[in-house]
Amino acid sequence: MDWPAGEAALVTGAASGIGLGIARALVAAGAKVALVDVDETRLAGAEKALRDAGGTVAALPFDISATDRWESVADRAEDALGPISVLCNVAGVHGGSTVEQTPLQVWRWVHGVNIDAQFASAAAFLPRFKSRGRRSHILNTASVAGLLPMAGVAAYASSKFAGVGLSMGLREELRGTNVGVSLLVPGAVATPINFNAGAAEAKLLGRAMDTAVAEENSALLLRGADPDRVGEQVVEAVQQREFLIVTHREWAPFLARVHREIERAHAEFDGRHGPDPVAVAMADGEGAVSP
Repeated sequence: MDWPAGEAALVTGAASGIGLGIARALVAAGAKVALVDVDETRLAGAEKALRDAGGTVAALPFDISATDRWESVADRAEDALGPISVLCNVAGVHGGSTVEQTPLQVWRWVHGVNIDAQFASAAAFLPRFKSRGRRSHILNTASVAGLLPMAGVAAYASSKFAGVGLSMGLREELRGTNVGVSLLVPGAVATPINFNAGAAEAKLLGRAMDTAVAEENSALLLRGADPDRVGEQVVEAVQQREFLIVTHREWAPFLARVHREIERAHAEFDGRHGPDPVAVAMADGEGAVSP
């Protein structure tokens, strides 16, 4: 399949991990890539490596949580590489712990990077995609923590649940258009997210990073999937217009428990309020209306 050969893509979190893996796979598929990351040093290294590999890339240092600047970033990317037709929202941070122990400042930072930026980037690029009428695609990145209840990661899990909802809703809004949507739901992937986020959170709070905790949190993660192989999987899925992209089947039994609980609650409810007119309307094909 030729697409996205010759197209231009923008990838956030492109200096390392899954973002860099996706950027490499896009370059290998013949796409030009705008590399976005807040870490200017690593970003410069990624740009050089991809250029040395024969890729056409442009490094755009940017804090993606600066939502009011996404239009200017879109302009910069298109000035450098031409019209963007693939948007890959990959950058993410892991911060805080339980609800009681997570400062509001950290909560807002995690949500700013993990979900506000996805909304702002999609809002900046969607009018461009639609006006051109060509095939285009948005990839958002969530996590298994966006599908399963996980204790001790309140900010991260809630932001990832929000990303799942945003992506599923966006898919419905864009049905019948030339704009595709995919949602990456990774399990353990060998990335430096815990070290990077630990350092960033410590800087945010004006304290030293607890290196021992970051190393402990990363031990299992670093035994996970190769981010370059995940990047290849993502590009293949986007080419084939697949929506849900998972990296590990071992999570299926945990997900089944969640869905069984939801289904059981509905099946056992006594129906005391009568039929829901919104659900009835949707079942009759009257469109995706919201309660």
